[in-house]
Amino acid sequence: MFPVFARISCFLLLVLTCIYSINVQGKARDPLQVQLPNLPVIPGASWTWVGQDMALNGVPMSIKTFEYRGTESELERFYISLWKSKGHGQYRAKDLGKYRIIGHELDGFYASVQYSQVGGLVKGKLVVTEVQTRTKRRYKVTVPQPPSSKLLSRIDSLDGNRRAETVTFESTKGVDFNSRYYENQLTRKDWLLVFQRTPSRNLSIRHYKKGSSLMQVTCKRLPGARKGSHLIVHHIK
Repeated sequence: MFPVFARISCFLLLVLTCIYSINVQGKARDPLQVQLPNLPVIPGASWTWVGQDMALNGVPMSIKTFEYRGTESELERFYISLWKSKGHGQYRAKDLGKYRIIGHELDGFYASVQYSQVGGLVKGKLVVTEVQTRTKRRYKVTVPQPPSSKLLSRIDSLDGNRRAETVTFESTKGVDFNSRYYENQLTRKDWLLVFQRTPSRNLSIRHYKKGSSLMQVTCKRLPGARKGSHLIVHHIK
């Protein structure tokens, strides 16, 4: 029911890592309308989109995953040569755990490649973002925010021709409290509960529907915490 949510939420940590050098902008405009340059996959690699039209906290971006039968040095030579052919720009390289991240900033956009060698394959991700100013942007969410929670991130995306919003909260309240909060908030606004699964006290998954709009609420207990929980709310509008 929620294919885009499944793909994007899995890569949230990746995205936050890959834009380690990017700041948040202050322009008030639709980030999904920004035309990002294409970052090609190295020839011979298999690849798939994670998100082609999306934005994290208002920052436009695109993400691909790839697998290349070759070596890390071959991959790095390909992208360095590609970026040099485009003219002057700023090159960056960083090691993060088992991953190597190389990036290039040019003409207001930042392209990065995160990869690691797994046997005879190089597995990685390609991320393109718009370079941001240092002006901090305040961004709003359209889904209800539970009491005693803080907003961690917002991802905007296109699911086919429909806009989607994926919001992550961290709460000092437990799974049961937050699940009941959303049930009360949404059913009062004529949302219909169409699916629920609570395999344990530490996890709750509920799907709601209102007309053609869909909303999935996932609450999971924070590891090592007595009451705190992590929430992901995905809204297809």
